[in-house]
Amino acid sequence: MKALTSITTMQELADASGVSLATVSRVFSNSDKVSAKTKERVMELVRQSGFSPNETARTMAAGKSRLIAVILPDIENPFFSGLLSEVEENCVKNGYSMIFFNSNGDSKKEREIVSKMMARQADGMLICMTKVKSEMIPVLKTAKFPVVVMARNIEGLNSVGIDHLAGGRLAAEYLIKKQCKRFFFFGLREDEKFIGFRDELLANGVEEKDIRVFGNQNWYFNDFDKAAGIMDDFVQKNVKDSKVGLFCVNDLFAVQAISAAHRNNVGVSGQLSIVGFDNTMLCGMTFPLLTSIDQPLDLIAKESFNLLCAKMKENDEGNSFIDNILLQPSIITRES
Repeated sequence: MKALTSITTMQELADASGVSLATVSRVFSNSDKVSAKTKERVMELVRQSGFSPNETARTMAAGKSRLIAVILPDIENPFFSGLLSEVEENCVKNGYSMIFFNSNGDSKKEREIVSKMMARQADGMLICMTKVKSEMIPVLKTAKFPVVVMARNIEGLNSVGIDHLAGGRLAAEYLIKKQCKRFFFFGLREDEKFIGFRDELLANGVEEKDIRVFGNQNWYFNDFDKAAGIMDDFVQKNVKDSKVGLFCVNDLFAVQAISAAHRNNVGVSGQLSIVGFDNTMLCGMTFPLLTSIDQPLDLIAKESFNLLCAKMKENDEGNSFIDNILLQPSIITRES
């Protein structure tokens, strides 16, 4: 039998043994319902891998896997990779294993992941959804384990969100102070970031015709491979006589906008002022440095993990309440 050194969970042991999770649990409890041959196969893998079943067996006896599933839409975005790191740290500190999936915003893939996690008996799930009206919402509402949405509040689901309306207002206030005359948002028209942005501009006397949205309205991440061309086109067509303010849905696109301005000899902070969203490490790597709306990654991860733990406990006790935690953003003013 091939030696295995990477078995760290009961499920991995079950998969390697070719038996069910329940069978592995019976092996560790020395149940008479498991054949001697199966017991030997499982225990041989335990010996080869050095797997320690004691804690896992206790959790399985209680009907727990100590496994949390995490689904993010775009791991290449430094905001989501940073969030994943913070979530993992919380899991490790509290004795949970974490399994991660990158959905690339694919609703079909997300549904498959949820089904898979139900089969693997995950104790709970943390998920980020880029679209407010995601097709996943009805699916998540019927999940057999607690689910917490991170970084966005979704009606009918437990969530730890950032006040995107407030974030949009902060971006508008900044660009007004920069004396911009026309305003653009790159992202989805339905996004609360834009709604807060637009409402604050209107409240300050900006006319509707001077507020515009651009970008793929199905899902803006689909545009990332084309971002350089899109931003070049934006700069060439819109940054002319009057000063323009641009608010981007995240820092990735804001960085592309700064690069496009340089390529087209447009002064950033002069003719064009730019605000990103997320306050990632990218903000300190641009020239000029990027102003951005900050989402506190450590707080989002901690509050999301704690809420999920509370929901898992409620689930055990037969309770079912929806909790939405709303965190406030701040603007980190730099040079753009």
